[in-house]
Amino acid sequence: MNRPFIHGINFEERLRTKLESFGCRIYHDQTYDHQYKLDFIVNGFGNVARLPEHIGLQITANKDDLAKQREFLEIQRRSAVVPKAVYLEVDPEADVEQGAATLVYAALLTLAFNAAYRRCRVIGLRLTRGFSFEFFDLDEHIQRLQVSDKGYRAPRTVQVSDEVLVGKIINFHKEKGYGFIQCTDRPNNVFFHIRNEVDETVAAKIDAMEEAETGWRQLDIPVTFREKVIGGPRGLKPAAFDIKLYVQFEYAHTDTGQEIF
Repeated sequence: MNRPFIHGINFEERLRTKLESFGCRIYHDQTYDHQYKLDFIVNGFGNVARLPEHIGLQITANKDDLAKQREFLEIQRRSAVVPKAVYLEVDPEADVEQGAATLVYAALLTLAFNAAYRRCRVIGLRLTRGFSFEFFDLDEHIQRLQVSDKGYRAPRTVQVSDEVLVGKIINFHKEKGYGFIQCTDRPNNVFFHIRNEVDETVAAKIDAMEEAETGWRQLDIPVTFREKVIGGPRGLKPAAFDIKLYVQFEYAHTDTGQEIF
């Protein structure tokens, strides 16, 4: 029995042919493949007069190929051959003729016309055998693979403050495990990680909110927190910990003049 996915040029050609049958205008040149690691470039869609930005794709069946992802990202950052570059990671069991090409087409439309991805110049796209696709931050994914490859090293705590600050959690990315707290006593938003002593009540409020297509949850959760300075590969930075829900009590007066909460 033949496997639906055939590695290498055969699959790329089949995908390209299928996308062209959907009305995609595609440019293919071996030079772009060798120099820029782009298997082909989508210049337009059927019944769309003008494509906002051309999209270049590299296609692979290798899951979490750190060397290949790193090479692709570095080349795309150095070059400006396409406004948008996609690293497409395809499940080996995905079938071009049975829906996989349609998913790629839908993903490219999303990338081209969804405002959430307007500023994404290089992005990862994962196609699963479960008939679904997802975008992922290629740079972040490479960093995670590098950490896994070397073994996890927790950030080094340099300084801890006893001062209790008040702010509000403004966003959080569940997959990445971190978010930011806005605090009027700090010039910049304060980074926090979900493993840094976040109270269960706060964590539950974060989980209750829906996330956008980018993976970020936009929040408005008042909290108290303390701050520490941590050191990592990128130098020193402040981070919040001991994060608890902040409840502001308001005083009211009874007819007798007695103050109550």
